[in-house]
Amino acid sequence: MRKKISFAGPSITQKEIDYVIDGAKNGFYETFDQHVIKLEKTVAGYLGRKHALATHTGTLALHLSNTSLGLKKGDEVICTDFSWVATAYSILYTGAQPVFVDIDPDTWCIDPAKIRKAITPRTKAIMLVHSFGIPADMDEIMEIAREFKLKVIEDACPALGAEYKGKKVGSFGDFGCFSFHGGKIAVSGEGGMLTTDDDDLYEKAKLYSSMGRTDSKAVFWSDYVGYQYTMANLTASLALAQVERIEELVAIKRQIFKWYEERLKGIDSIKLITEKTGTKANYCYPSILLENQVKTNRDDVLKYFKSENIHARPAFPRMSLFPTLKHRYSNPVAEKVEKRGMSLPSAANISEDDVDFVCNKLIEFIK
Repeated sequence: MRKKISFAGPSITQKEIDYVIDGAKNGFYETFDQHVIKLEKTVAGYLGRKHALATHTGTLALHLSNTSLGLKKGDEVICTDFSWVATAYSILYTGAQPVFVDIDPDTWCIDPAKIRKAITPRTKAIMLVHSFGIPADMDEIMEIAREFKLKVIEDACPALGAEYKGKKVGSFGDFGCFSFHGGKIAVSGEGGMLTTDDDDLYEKAKLYSSMGRTDSKAVFWSDYVGYQYTMANLTASLALAQVERIEELVAIKRQIFKWYEERLKGIDSIKLITEKTGTKANYCYPSILLENQVKTNRDDVLKYFKSENIHARPAFPRMSLFPTLKHRYSNPVAEKVEKRGMSLPSAANISEDDVDFVCNKLIEFIK
């Protein structure tokens, strides 16, 4: 059988190997956090943010953001209906309620026009996602936030390296959150990062991330209910090497996307999700929508791909339908994407021949 064409996977070089060996040999005792500190400084510098806080996962970075903003039961947070469920659950963890709105059909990011319609007196924040590394419309979102005095959390977990009008995503909102999960553009196995320019919010997040420990009255004294959300130093050593190579990793992903674009453009039955003018996607997961004229079921395409050893992925189901969450709005774009959207293989080891094979099989099957 032909080699597996993987959906996701990292680019690992000697740099990563050397950093991890250094972390294993020298990342303990008095230098137990040296790689974590370097990683935080590197991410903050890259994004142009004042603070960065390394976390165990991207989900926990989102939870810390919501907790540090003081969200509680009775509050509402407007968020996209199209994301991995961690986006919504990180809101639910605080007792606040996610309010789901529809997405832009061209980017699969939250639709700012739908945000306005969903605002109520209970709305405290907006949580957007830069879906699959494509930037959301930050100008409009930040304008809405200013107008209604709302906080903004950027779920940039898949979007490190993406830009909106020359500025890195994750540097607009009160908080930006990233993931170094093994399927992301920069990896550490698990791992996340919270970023902010607000000194008070940073101190709160830092406190909550380390069990609320203050040592105010004794060693190990805790004044607040906190969490063990910190990143291991050894994990940080791998993430650090990846972040230092982020522009190279973005270039790899953008080349893979370009190969797909060259082969799929002009095929009316397939819509390729692309960056808008003035933005730069990292194209972490190149994605397509099978238009209505395609009679083939999307799931049948995925089954066929699997038989050819091609690993692709269906689009997210709407979170608002999950039994743990309350459906509030009809979101027809997200509904269509849920049924007819898919992400194509984009592991860092994919070749142009692999993309040829995937596209040929896709076109052959839907015809």
